[in-house]
Amino acid sequence: MSDQSVPMLWRRIKHVYNLVGRHCRTCDTKYFPPVPLCPKCRRKSDLVDFQFSGLGKIYSYTTVNEALAGFADLAPYTLGIIRLDEGPLVLAQIAEAKPEDLKIGNSVQVVFRRIGDAGRSGVLRYSYKFRPLPSYATGDIIASVAGQKGVQHMKVTVNERGRRSVQRLMGEAVDRLRRRKKQEALDEASQPD
Repeated sequence: MSDQSVPMLWRRIKHVYNLVGRHCRTCDTKYFPPVPLCPKCRRKSDLVDFQFSGLGKIYSYTTVNEALAGFADLAPYTLGIIRLDEGPLVLAQIAEAKPEDLKIGNSVQVVFRRIGDAGRSGVLRYSYKFRPLPSYATGDIIASVAGQKGVQHMKVTVNERGRRSVQRLMGEAVDRLRRRKKQEALDEASQPD
């Protein structure tokens, strides 16, 4: 493989750049990274690609002071196990935070950052990392609710004048999504056959 094909190869790995996993429609389990076969259903599995929201909570974490070869320039860094809102546990670096500011249960969101370069070619490699959600924010925030038809996402825009607690905004967005889903279920049930 030539050095020039390396960038194209990395861009084709959907789960690295887009947080795409798999969803088994037979048992309604979601997997990340993607699996070729559902471990629960085996041959009966019906797997489809699934786009994760990128939101989750810190399940566990540790600080790495002596990094492996290729990551020495990043040390010390924090590795965490993140439970995504949709269920799977993901191992990833926690960026943009001091270890003393982290707590198990803190909300985090996915970000894409440089993780190194591909040897002598100097091609930069990027992957997902997670960062803590700030207590106050502006911009777009994604709230997600899991249901029978998968996870629904709602984008909430926060402007500078009306900024509020991220947790409160996400709670309000989730409540709106639940009300919308309940109304859709009522409308569907009232439709004549």
